[in-house]
Amino acid sequence: MSEEAWLDDLHPEAFKTLVEGVPAILYIDRPDELSTNLYTSPQLEPILGFTAEEWRDDPELWRKQLHPDDVERALATHRTSNTNATLYLDEYRIRTKDGRTLWMRDEAVPVLGDDGRILYWRGVMLDITDRKEAEDKLRRSLDVLRRTLQQRRELAQRLQHAQEEERRRIAADIHDDPIQVMSAVDMRLQMLRDAPESLTSETIAEIEGEVATAIERLRSLLFELRPSSLEREGLAAALRVYVEHTAKMTGWSVEVVDHLAAPPSPDVAALLYRIAQEAIVNARKHADASSVRAEIGNAADGVIVRVIDDGRGFAPDVSALPRPGHLGVSTMQERAELAGGWVRITSGPGQGTTVECWLPAHVQAGDAGLASV
Repeated sequence: MSEEAWLDDLHPEAFKTLVEGVPAILYIDRPDELSTNLYTSPQLEPILGFTAEEWRDDPELWRKQLHPDDVERALATHRTSNTNATLYLDEYRIRTKDGRTLWMRDEAVPVLGDDGRILYWRGVMLDITDRKEAEDKLRRSLDVLRRTLQQRRELAQRLQHAQEEERRRIAADIHDDPIQVMSAVDMRLQMLRDAPESLTSETIAEIEGEVATAIERLRSLLFELRPSSLEREGLAAALRVYVEHTAKMTGWSVEVVDHLAAPPSPDVAALLYRIAQEAIVNARKHADASSVRAEIGNAADGVIVRVIDDGRGFAPDVSALPRPGHLGVSTMQERAELAGGWVRITSGPGQGTTVECWLPAHVQAGDAGLASV
């Protein structure tokens, strides 16, 4: 019986109609090294661009069209199945006639004769390009998510260290200044109790001065922590109080410009206050400025704060940035980025310094450790 007659007997008209309606390429191959094609369904042409005749007439066409990176593995899988008469199953890339690359899932089972030899392979090739592209996109998204989570953990750890360092600094400030002053006052009061005859108006004035100094220092620490005006009156009012308080110590001329049309959430206001405060502290310690201007406004569905000084400035190289007194430049940037915003510092020798911070109007406290410091 000729191959054509055998195929006609194997695939009657009704069966061929059913086969040709499947959205995949069905085929029958010889069990030789090239898997010489005996039959391929017409779906081959709309999927790969080759006619069934082209596919059958060139026994090496399948191998030629394999993606170069998949040739060795695909041929090895093919040889193993042929040798062992076991299920053939592989996924590989193949180039179409017009040069596109598709992913195919190729599965074939051996049809055995009475003597156990393979008579032919009966298989199906299915275009799985969409699935592979979706898997690749998901894999990339998961990689980005893993990297983002790792970066978030690292940033959170650095922020925690910065917060602990800030708490230690505040504790040291309280211990070294107000507590020391009040301890001295307590000792003097005990001495006066034991020798009341030494009490004079001058002594009382000295004690009052020491107590006033301690109170003023405690007020300064409260400004640095979180002023009550931030909750009561908002961001602009809190910054105005802080810059005016700083101006008493520095002799600056200061200005706070409030263009806020809509106030930020309390957590965003607290973070913006901390970053602006850091810029002001930096100007006081390093800039040798004579004036400082703070600007607050809405921008791009968020809030932006600028602190501008007319000090000595510095080279724009990040490594040359003066180290601020509290959070540090890198920590300010990291905290703003965790909250979905940014910090930018513009400066130049003799040109003053501008610190800008933008944050979305509403973020959750946990997004940037906002409630911790």
